[in-house]
Amino acid sequence: MKGCLWIKVLSIVFLLVSLLGFEIPLFPEVNVEITVPERDGVQVGKDMDVMGTADIPSGSYLWVLVHRVKGFKNVWWPQNEAEIDPITKKWEVFVVFGGPQDIGYEFEIAVIVVNEKEHSNLQNYRNKAMSIGYWPPISMPLTTSAPVIRRVKKVG
Repeated sequence: MKGCLWIKVLSIVFLLVSLLGFEIPLFPEVNVEITVPERDGVQVGKDMDVMGTADIPSGSYLWVLVHRVKGFKNVWWPQNEAEIDPITKKWEVFVVFGGPQDIGYEFEIAVIVVNEKEHSNLQNYRNKAMSIGYWPPISMPLTTSAPVIRRVKKVG
């Protein structure tokens, strides 16, 4: 009985709020942009500094991942966490686009926002990979908002 009353109260509150024209954000606002490369289709070499701007909620973390599209559609290589400048909101992460065998292929750069648990998983992955020199691909981590994707072509 108490649960039913609680649902009725919440329904009335949401109805009144919507009638009065207020918005109740169900999820904190996330604003993430990639500024370099500036558009899809840019030709890249073996690596580059990916840059952008971001405004994300406290307790969230920004990460950059890459993958070759052909043959690796469902797996990603985490590159690094992006440190966001608190004033300018700018960030920059160095990324590597595979090896020499990947020249001529398209890559996707994914900028994602994750919670503390996924951030910790990504940090552990990166620390282990750096210490042993083995970078296996992973599935896309759970994100708190839609990934921002930029597609580029590796030409050198």
